[in-house]
Amino acid sequence: MSANWVVPELGTDFTNDFEDLLINYIYSKWNISDPAKGSVMKPDYQIEPNTVSFKPGFPDYNRPYECCTVQTRTDLTERYSGKYVFTTIVEVLLRMKRLDRDAIEVDPQLQNMEQEIEDIVQHYNLNDIVGIKDLTFSFPDSKQAVYDGTDDFAKSDWRSIVRVKCLYEKQNIT
Repeated sequence: MSANWVVPELGTDFTNDFEDLLINYIYSKWNISDPAKGSVMKPDYQIEPNTVSFKPGFPDYNRPYECCTVQTRTDLTERYSGKYVFTTIVEVLLRMKRLDRDAIEVDPQLQNMEQEIEDIVQHYNLNDIVGIKDLTFSFPDSKQAVYDGTDDFAKSDWRSIVRVKCLYEKQNIT
């Protein structure tokens, strides 16, 4: 016997992956101009200079600024009254490529991008994404740099990961 899972707010199960739901939400809430919001990527997407490209999946390393989402881990955290509470971690992969490898000053854009993701998560309201009760950070490793001081790319390719938990309920209606 297979389970038939339903998200109460939807009356069905989620029809999109969490990485798609979260990247569209981030895109709709993006509010900074350094770097500015570009487009949600489509297969025929053209590179827009000095803007962030948004897409589910991994970065393609050909764009100046990227914000990507990858769904990683789902856990059942609680069961009550026939409902099951789940969390799914989605990694928000932030990346910027500095064009001037010899610059003395560190450009602030990666920090701006990290802060913008933190602000978006902290200001999440119940069901802004229908079916998602809350967005929180995945502790203790909610944010990390992807390289260290000996990384060959550390001077021109800057990357970080912000881990976001999506909290939601499902019911088994079988």
